[in-house]
Amino acid sequence: MSSSSSIDNAMHASAKQSTLAGLPAEIHLQILAHLEPLDLAQVAQTCQRLALTSYDESLWSPIVDAAAGQHVAEFTPLSSFRELYASLFPYWFLTSQRIWFGDNEPSGKFLVTRYDPATQSIVAYQVVALARATRTISFWEKNPSVIIYSFDPVTMIDTNQPVLKLDAGNVARGAAAGKSVDRGSTSRYAKDVLMDTFLDSGLHSAIMLCRALPAEAITHNSETWPPHRIPAASRARNASRDGFRSMGHKPEKLSQLSKNNFRLKKWVEYHGRDDRSDSASSGNTIGNAFGIGLPYFLRRLPPNVFESGARMPEDITTFCSLPPESYTPTKEKPWQGIWCGDYSVHGCEFLLVTQPDESEATPLPRGLDYLREWFSGARLSSAFDYDIDPDDDPDEDELAQAATENASNGSDTSNEQTFMSTPNAFPFERSQDHSEVPSGRLEAIKLTGDPNVPRSQYSFIAPDLGHGGFLRIADEATFRGARVVRSAGHVANRGFIDDEYKPSQLIMISHDRLAQFWQGFSHISYYRRVDLDNLIKNGLSRAS
Repeated sequence: MSSSSSIDNAMHASAKQSTLAGLPAEIHLQILAHLEPLDLAQVAQTCQRLALTSYDESLWSPIVDAAAGQHVAEFTPLSSFRELYASLFPYWFLTSQRIWFGDNEPSGKFLVTRYDPATQSIVAYQVVALARATRTISFWEKNPSVIIYSFDPVTMIDTNQPVLKLDAGNVARGAAAGKSVDRGSTSRYAKDVLMDTFLDSGLHSAIMLCRALPAEAITHNSETWPPHRIPAASRARNASRDGFRSMGHKPEKLSQLSKNNFRLKKWVEYHGRDDRSDSASSGNTIGNAFGIGLPYFLRRLPPNVFESGARMPEDITTFCSLPPESYTPTKEKPWQGIWCGDYSVHGCEFLLVTQPDESEATPLPRGLDYLREWFSGARLSSAFDYDIDPDDDPDEDELAQAATENASNGSDTSNEQTFMSTPNAFPFERSQDHSEVPSGRLEAIKLTGDPNVPRSQYSFIAPDLGHGGFLRIADEATFRGARVVRSAGHVANRGFIDDEYKPSQLIMISHDRLAQFWQGFSHISYYRRVDLDNLIKNGLSRAS
C-alpha cells in the first residue's frame, strides 16, 4: 500500500470519528443547549440519534421558562416540556413582551400578559388604577387660589375577566384547516383563533396575528399602531376597510409575524331566542366587553338581533408592546417609566414618560410654536398673553426693586410675596440652578386616555430639563427642593376638538413622583410611577 493511500484512509477514518453524530450524548446536549427552539426542531430532522437528544427535557425546560418569563415546574397533563412549548407556539411572544397597549378610542387599554401554569395557558388581564376614596384638598403656599388634590393610587391587575386566553386546545383548533374563524388562507399564522374569554352565551372573541409594516412603507400620514410619537420596535396598521381580512394585514409565514403587535376581535352572535334572557341578565359582562352600558346597547340593537344567526358588527382592537429601553429608567434618564396620573373627573390614566435622546427625538408638535420663546427662557408675557393683563406684569427691574425693598425691611417671605402678587413672573434667577442638572426632553404620552385627550396623545412636554428650561428650586413646604421647569400641557374640548398646548410647570419632586401646575386651571395634579416589577409579580402596585 502506498503512503498516499494510507494517509487518505487515515484521514477518512478520522473524519468518520469526528462527525457530530459520533460525539458523546453529553457533548450533544451542551451544543444543542445554545440553539433556538426552531433550530432545535430542525436538528431533530437530521438523524435518529440527534432526534432523541433534541427531545431531552433538560433542553426544553429552560426554553419554556424563558418563553413564559417564569419557572414552569410541570408540563402535565401534556407529555413533555417540548409538547408544552409547541402547544402554544407561535404565541409565546405575548409573555416575553409582558406589557401591551390597545388603540380603543378614546380610552385605550393597558394589558399585562402572563403564563398561567394552573391552566397551561397564556392569559392577558387589564391593568386598572383606583384613586383612594379619601382625598385631601390643600392650597398652594405660592398661590392660595391654586388647588392641590392628594393622589395615592392603587394600580392592580383585574383578574375577574381575562381579556385574552390561549391554551393548547384553542391554538390547535385554530391551526387546523377549517377550524378557525377565517377560512381564507391555508397558513396557520393567518388564522383567527377563537378564545373562551366570555362565559355568556353569544359573546365571542378571537386573536389575530399581525404582519409588521416595513419601515419604508410607513409615513407620518400612515394610520399605524402605535403612532410615531410612541417608541416601537415595529408597527402595524390599525385602520382597515375590510376588518383586516386582506392578506396584507396577516402573516403568511413565520418571518412575517410581528412579535410586537396583535389584534383582538370581539363580536356578539345569537343562534336562538333562548339567548335573549341570558344576554339581558348578563349585561355587565356585555357592557364591559365592549365598553358600553347595557341599556343603551340594547336600545340600539335591531329588532331581529335575537333571531337565529344574528351577528353584531365586530370590534377589533390593535395592541402594541413598548421597547423596554423606552420605559426603563437609567442613571441618565431617571424619570423614564410607566406612570399613573390624576385626571380629575376622568380618573386615573396611564402614561409613558420617556426621555428621548436628541438624535431620536421627534420634532415638537406645531401647537407649541407660540411657546418657543418662553421655552428658550423668555418671560411668559413676551411669548403671549395668558389670562393676565400685560400691563399688570412688572418687568424684571420692578421685580428686583421689590425684592430689594422686602429684603431691606427684613422680610423672609419676599420671594413668596413677589411670586403670589405676579403669577406670570418667576423671581428665581438661572444662576440659582445647580451645576449638575438633568438634560434633554421629557415627554408624557397617554397610554390610556379620556374623551377630551385620548390615548396616544401627548399629555405634557418639558422640552428642556436642563438650564434652558429651569424656572426655580421650590422653597415651599409642599415641594421643597424640587426642580421646576417649563412645560406645556395638552388640553382639548370633548371629542379632542380644538386641542392646544397651554403653558405649565413641571415640578420634579423625585424620580418616582411628579406634579404638574396647570396654570390656566389653577390646579396642580400628581403623577406616580407604576412599580412594574411588583405589578407583574404580585398583581398590585401601591404608591409609595
